[in-house]
Amino acid sequence: MRPILPNKTEFIPHAPQNEHEIFMAMRTYPDNVKVYHPHGQIDATSVFWHNKLHPNALNFAVYVDPKATEQPILFKRVLGDIQKLAWKFSDDRMITRDYAPQHPFNNWLTRRQFQLVKSTFTANLEMRGLSLSQGSTSQAVKTFAEISSDAALYQHVLQKSMAEYSGKPTFNPAIGVPIDDWQALISHNQIADAPFAVMDQNDTLTAFSFLYQLDQGTATLGIMSANYADSLNVLLNQQLEWLQDHYRTLTGEFATNSKLDMKIFESLPFKDVNKYETYMRLS
Repeated sequence: MRPILPNKTEFIPHAPQNEHEIFMAMRTYPDNVKVYHPHGQIDATSVFWHNKLHPNALNFAVYVDPKATEQPILFKRVLGDIQKLAWKFSDDRMITRDYAPQHPFNNWLTRRQFQLVKSTFTANLEMRGLSLSQGSTSQAVKTFAEISSDAALYQHVLQKSMAEYSGKPTFNPAIGVPIDDWQALISHNQIADAPFAVMDQNDTLTAFSFLYQLDQGTATLGIMSANYADSLNVLLNQQLEWLQDHYRTLTGEFATNSKLDMKIFESLPFKDVNKYETYMRLS
């Protein structure tokens, strides 16, 4: 008698170290999960998804049991199925990412025309005990609630943030969307009463930085933009000072090819640092 296989939406084994992308994706897109059980037990699972802002890319993640036999054959079968999905949806690129160092399947992909296109650090910053410089400034700091209540300023922020996002990443460019749709995306879970923007003496907005709530004790940095580096420094210091009174942890994702990201990352005592690597192949 063949063993009863677990339902694919329930097959979420304990996440091995540095294999988190697959487990997040399986919980988020359970209908897109496929399992492989050539010998009566699950040897691998895959999941795919699409992003409306990047409609030409097929995102996927794969987990292969390290004890699975005939791995080269299994790897080829899994990639073949991913390729068929890309053709089915007319996607022109396939993208996967995970923590470094990459697990065997992703390492194998680099020998199948997948190239490293982006490296980022994910990290946490404990707010308790964080020492901040107390610099004086003549620039006024406004909250997101204040900026969003000013129609002209808010439109400026929306347009500029959309331009910032559309320009990155170059390997998977975003499409343009109506400003109302962008507003719904960019403002979701934005912390309304946190410092958000800096105004100069002429009441001109010189910097803004989105700040989102992940859970009751955790906030995360989002898109930021500035006319001057000093303005952004002022704003980030104000945000950190505010966060010390309201949240336990700040998280962020910092691209290694961004001077601004790296400057922020290197200036603060982040902990639990992990490196994410993104690989892409044109289909």
